[in-house]
Amino acid sequence: MDPDEQRRGSGRPPVSRQGRRQPAARRTAQPRAGGPRRTPPPRRPAARRERPAPPPPRTPYDDVPYEDSFQDDAFAHGDAHTGVPPEGDGAARAGRPDKRGKARQGKAQRGKTKRGKVERGKAKDAGRAPGRPGAPERQGGPARRAGGPGPKLYFAAAAVLGVLVLLGAGAVVLGGDDAPKPKGPTGARIGRAAGTGPSPASYSSSPSSSAYSGIANRGGDPQPLTVGEAFPSSAAKLPVPDGKIAVRLRAKRLDADCAAAVWGGSVAEELGRGGCTQAARGIYSDTEHGYALAVAVFNLAGSADADRFVARLETTIGAGFVRPLEAPAPLDRFGRGFGMARGLAMGHFAVVSWAQRLDGKGDEKDENLLSLLIEGGKAPAVLGRAARGTG
Repeated sequence: MDPDEQRRGSGRPPVSRQGRRQPAARRTAQPRAGGPRRTPPPRRPAARRERPAPPPPRTPYDDVPYEDSFQDDAFAHGDAHTGVPPEGDGAARAGRPDKRGKARQGKAQRGKTKRGKVERGKAKDAGRAPGRPGAPERQGGPARRAGGPGPKLYFAAAAVLGVLVLLGAGAVVLGGDDAPKPKGPTGARIGRAAGTGPSPASYSSSPSSSAYSGIANRGGDPQPLTVGEAFPSSAAKLPVPDGKIAVRLRAKRLDADCAAAVWGGSVAEELGRGGCTQAARGIYSDTEHGYALAVAVFNLAGSADADRFVARLETTIGAGFVRPLEAPAPLDRFGRGFGMARGLAMGHFAVVSWAQRLDGKGDEKDENLLSLLIEGGKAPAVLGRAARGTG
C-alpha cells in the first residue's frame, strides 16, 4: 500500500472523546517524481449565514400594550408595517439577505400581527386604545379609538339609571299615605297646622249624595272657588225660619293652604290626602240675641275625599278640628263654652258649620242652634255648582 494512502486513511476526520468531529487534515501537495509539486491556493472559508434569533416565547393572550408585541430588532431601521429591508448604509450593515431567514421573519411577523389584533381587542374592551410607540394620550386617560364610548360605559350608565329608578320607587313606598299628596289641576300644598285650638261639644257628619253627582270630582268642576262666590252679598244675612234671629257676615277669608283653616296634625294630613286646594271661611253673628255661626268650605279632589274628611272630624274632637275665622269682639270668644257642629260632604266639597251662643251657654235642645247649623250648611257656591252640573 502506498504510504500516502496509509497516512490519509479512510479520509474521515478523527473523532474526539466528546464525540465531536475534528476538521479534516489539510492536504499538502506532494512533489511529483521528476519535478516540483504545485502548491494549491488556500481555500476561502465559506461565509457563515447568520440566522435571526427566534422571538422569545410569550404566554398566549398576555395583556401587554400593542407596541410591545414587536421586538426592537425585528426590523433594522426598516418599515415596521411593510417589512421592506433598509437601503443604503443599513443594507450594508445587515449583510447578505437570507431567504430562509426572511421567510421565518415573515412568519414570525404574521404571528405577531395576529397577536397584536388580539391585544387591540382586549385593550378596547378594557376601555383603552392601543397606540403605536410614542403615540400621545388624551387628557384624562389613555387614548380611545374613535367611534363612541366602550360597552362598559353604556353598562355603567344603565346601572346608574337603574339605581335612580329604584331610589325613586323606594321614596314613594317610604312616603306612604301619611305625607300630604298634591292632587288636582292646581296641586295641593299642605303646610303645618296649628297645634292647639277649640272644638265643639258635639259633632255629626253626612256623606255626599246623588244630588251632587255633577260635581263628584274636581276634574269635572275645575274652576277654583272665589271668596265672593263662597260668600256672596245675597247671603250676607242668614235668618232662621221663625224670623227672630238673623246672623250677619262679619268676616270672610280664602286660603290656598288648607292647613291654615284647621288645627291638629291628623286633620291637616287628612286634607293633604284628600287633595285639598282651597279653604273658604266666614263668621256670622247676631249680637242682639247673642248667637254666632262659623262656616268653612273645603275644595277637595273627589266626593270620597270629602266623605272621609267629614267622618274623620268625629274622631279628632279635642285633638284637632276646624279653626273659626278670627274676628273682633265679641266674636273673639267663639269656640269657648258649648257649641254644636255639623259636617256635610257635597260632591268634592266639604262644608262644616259650627253654631253657638256668644256667652258659651246652651245645650243640644236649643232650636236656634239647630236652625243655624242647617242654614250654615246651605253653601251658595256649592249648591249653585251642583245645579249647573246636573242641568
